[in-house]
Amino acid sequence: MISSSSSHGGAAHNDHSAPPDSLHLQSSAAAKIQAAFRSRRIRALFRTIAAVDREADQIQILIQRQETVDAVRSSDLEKVRMNEAVMSLLLRLDSVPGIDPAVREARRKVSRRIVGLQEILDAVAEAKVDRNGWDLDGIVRNWEETVAEMEAEVCRESGGEEMERFCAQYLGFRCLQRFLSGQ
Repeated sequence: MISSSSSHGGAAHNDHSAPPDSLHLQSSAAAKIQAAFRSRRIRALFRTIAAVDREADQIQILIQRQETVDAVRSSDLEKVRMNEAVMSLLLRLDSVPGIDPAVREARRKVSRRIVGLQEILDAVAEAKVDRNGWDLDGIVRNWEETVAEMEAEVCRESGGEEMERFCAQYLGFRCLQRFLSGQ
């Protein structure tokens, strides 16, 4: 008699190895899972960068207000508070890992913008103009001249033409000029 327990009529294979089609499916599934995880992580990083960018917008609006300019110029405490707000944005941005080129570029763009805001804040704080539009020597100052001098100084110190283009494109020194002149 023939024993029926030895074979089921098909090709026998080792139970410890998966068929070739199964290995391909597992590899494909693993790649899809990894891609989904990476894309989810990158989206989360972009959300963090976008949140920092929105907060930078709020700080920029605050810096453009005449009340803030006056407070920064007259109070060291207010200057420190504004500087800490800007620095905290940079620290939060620094905590975003650059695991993807697009994330690195977005982080770099927002970082440059925040550094520009810091430079504007420093320039506003260092401008020696009192509330009546007089400089410390008693000479009447034209706001447009003051802003043009501040812009030129910041651009010279920070990289010349490249910084000037960056400021004009992203920060709008003309916005600074408008709020300083009260328009």
